[in-house]
Amino acid sequence: MTNTRMTINNTWLSQRYMVLWLVSLSLLITVGCVPVSAQPPEHLPTSANEVPPTQPPPSPTATVEAINAGWKTFNSQRCEYALSYPPDLEIWDNNAFNHTFGYKLADPNEGARNFIYISVVDQEIQSLNIEDIYNYDPTSASLLFNLQVGERKSLNDDPQVTSYFTYRREPDTTISDFAAQKYENVQPWEFPSGTKEVRYYLSLNGCTYQIGGYLDTIQTNQPGAITEDLFNQIVATIHLMP
Repeated sequence: MTNTRMTINNTWLSQRYMVLWLVSLSLLITVGCVPVSAQPPEHLPTSANEVPPTQPPPSPTATVEAINAGWKTFNSQRCEYALSYPPDLEIWDNNAFNHTFGYKLADPNEGARNFIYISVVDQEIQSLNIEDIYNYDPTSASLLFNLQVGERKSLNDDPQVTSYFTYRREPDTTISDFAAQKYENVQPWEFPSGTKEVRYYLSLNGCTYQIGGYLDTIQTNQPGAITEDLFNQIVATIHLMP
């Protein structure tokens, strides 16, 4: 009788261990099958200096619209483009190839001599007088195009005035989603001290755009002054549509 009872108890214990073993195995299989989305990320910051990636910055369109609320819009039919400008600026020159923008002064001989210009060159100009295009000369443009970032070049060989025609190649910038070469002249000819010329060149679909401005860099607050910040805001609105 005792042997029979021991046999029954051993059988019962064996069955119980078997059940526990099966339960444990089931739990291990379940843990191993956790969905990928529930797994921990592969990369976490390893130090306080490592910042996790953030959401991409918002589109600049909203900022441009906010800056230019109430501004006027100008559209050019030649080498089609558009830009916005403050309502107190006026168009000084508006011919087929040149457009200049500046403040109207009660006395043109007083105040800052600042203005913004856009000149365009296309295939048709080859049969016309290229001198009609403000600030554009093919030889000078070629010299500037060959400069590397950081290099300087004078467009005038006369030692007495060479510094007034010296341009420095700056890093390229983006205008209307296209790469533009940038140049600066910190002492332009016949302009008062503190005036800087910024000039961009951009070629697209047979059109060359020359975008520039003579700007107040020393905050003179004179009538007609155009700061570099305002110039940059206006350039940011340019939209090329050739």
